[in-house]
Amino acid sequence: MNTKQAGNVLGTDLNPDETKEKGGVRRFIRKFFKSTPTTNIPRNPTNFRSGKISPPKSPELNIDHVRGTAYPPMRPLPITQGPIRLLVLRHGERLDRYYSSQWLRQAFDRDGNFCRFSPILPETLPFRASIRDFDLDPPLTYKGLKDAFHTGTVLKDKAIHITYCYSSPALRCVQTASKILEGLQLHNKLKIRIEPGLFECTGWYTASETSNVLTMPRFMTKKELLENKYSIDKHYHEQMTIAEVSQFETELEFYQRSHAVTASILKMHEAEYISQIQQGQLTQQYHLHVLFIAHAPSLETCTRKLCGGKFRPDTLPHVIRNVDFLTMTVIEKSDNNADKWIFRRSSFYGDEF
Repeated sequence: MNTKQAGNVLGTDLNPDETKEKGGVRRFIRKFFKSTPTTNIPRNPTNFRSGKISPPKSPELNIDHVRGTAYPPMRPLPITQGPIRLLVLRHGERLDRYYSSQWLRQAFDRDGNFCRFSPILPETLPFRASIRDFDLDPPLTYKGLKDAFHTGTVLKDKAIHITYCYSSPALRCVQTASKILEGLQLHNKLKIRIEPGLFECTGWYTASETSNVLTMPRFMTKKELLENKYSIDKHYHEQMTIAEVSQFETELEFYQRSHAVTASILKMHEAEYISQIQQGQLTQQYHLHVLFIAHAPSLETCTRKLCGGKFRPDTLPHVIRNVDFLTMTVIEKSDNNADKWIFRRSSFYGDEF
């Protein structure tokens, strides 16, 4: 899919009926945003006065007169002076930026051997079930691999120690994550967690602009990635499966899915972090850094609602045009009692860390 095609899809008007969550995405979002059951209240209020029905018991409420809300009293969480940060990074330069799918015919001989016909191509390619799978799931260029490694060295020089690394299942993202960890000198120490929920909008992978039939990539399996020496966490249980993600979605549903997956992962690590502080295993000065390697729109869709913003699907074409390869957005949370995350910066080439 090229930028023009994405723009055409994104530019279409959203039909309210099309924004209903479907299948696995709907189940996941409902699971994450599960609502509290309400108590059935009698329709006739006089029954309370007559004594026939006792009013339902409810927990004592704190009234927030500023926000106009009531909520059950909660014990404050320990304030973590060391920030919890989420770093969302777009993958490196992809090969199909320069070549259409025709590069596959030139890059492989009749026996399926890789022939590097241009310095733009990487020196090697991973082995996969079908060479054709590189068409919709392209690798990084030689420059993309080098730049990803350099990104890791820059993060290391700035003393950014990555605690957890998550990647979209797209090959370009897995290769970017692998090279960044190599630059951080964490290649054999930190495993990459493959998270299908971080893949880009599936509505951009249709047979035509007027069709809802998906032509999704066939991603490499964990087994294939491990056989190709990628440091994958084979024990990680993903938030969403490939099957659940592989359904048509609108840009609004893409926002919902990205936010739900991101919030679920961060909530899990926050709980672990707080538990370790309470048990004395970590100090409050410890920094927790979670790295997402995903796609251009992910810098927006994974962070916007966490920072208090509203979904804005109409802006995604602009995001795609302006987010370069290896651009990074950073949000952080220095107080676990805070309502939202704070936007820190939109790239890493600087001294703000």
